[in-house]
Amino acid sequence: MQIICVGDLCCDLIVPYGKMQEALACGDIRKETADQLQVRMQCGGSVGNVARHLGRLKAQPVFVTPVCRDPLGDYLTDQMEQAGVDMRWTCDSQRSNMYCVAVLDQTGERTMFCFVPPWADYPRFDRHSFDQIPRGSGQILFTSGMAFLDDAQNNAAVLEYFTKQKESGAMIVFDLNVRAESYGYEGERKASMEKMIALSDILLGSGTEEFRQVTGRPEIRDAAESLLHDGAKCVIARDGGNQILVLGEGLDQYIPVKRVESVSTIGAGDCFDAAFLNGIASGADVITAVRAAAEYTRAYLAK
Repeated sequence: MQIICVGDLCCDLIVPYGKMQEALACGDIRKETADQLQVRMQCGGSVGNVARHLGRLKAQPVFVTPVCRDPLGDYLTDQMEQAGVDMRWTCDSQRSNMYCVAVLDQTGERTMFCFVPPWADYPRFDRHSFDQIPRGSGQILFTSGMAFLDDAQNNAAVLEYFTKQKESGAMIVFDLNVRAESYGYEGERKASMEKMIALSDILLGSGTEEFRQVTGRPEIRDAAESLLHDGAKCVIARDGGNQILVLGEGLDQYIPVKRVESVSTIGAGDCFDAAFLNGIASGADVITAVRAAAEYTRAYLAK
């Protein structure tokens, strides 16, 4: 099955603040240390990360995202294509792509900040963003909460496209990826994401905090069950290093997760999503795809 990813692409700036503090505290001011602790620039965005992992898995994903034809947009497009992502259906944006700043503490955990310079913008879709994409029953459509803003036009365009594709027989996979600390979760964005949940065949999410934000329920199982009542056909609930809950018609299972020592968990959820989508596209059932995604993520984190 063809995998079409719809969503955000941005430039990530990785700031190793915790390691910088450690080096200064112990008086390590060697040039080689400073060289290792530079701010790093890389291709980012939650759906962009998923598409890039899919490219590395040789899944030949298509990525639909707004891109400005400026030096940053050219850099991001080139990086995606080098990773094996089909960028032919990107839509033009009049404003440059935004930045996400990830500040890492001593343990490698991140605090994220959105940085939108005056000449840039959040990724925004309109009703013409999807004009060139053919419909088909052999498609898996993937997006995340990062595709939804406090912007009625953007959200309506995304929902209209996914609704039409589902009517044509496409499978819809949606990762909540709320990021309420950066994007908020109320008003227009909340209402649109609730519609997307009802439209989804498979719903992915991560952590008690995210599920509580969406459902108001503090326990992951209760939250997953309420999302099924809201319209999702299957819910896959990750919880860090704990078991993964899979709920749906004929599905009620916890998948064990092998522990791994990792420098950082940045991108772990995107990595899981990509491996899961690759499994489903290859014909695996949900449980088999979840197991494969958990193992792929473990290997990624162990690097």
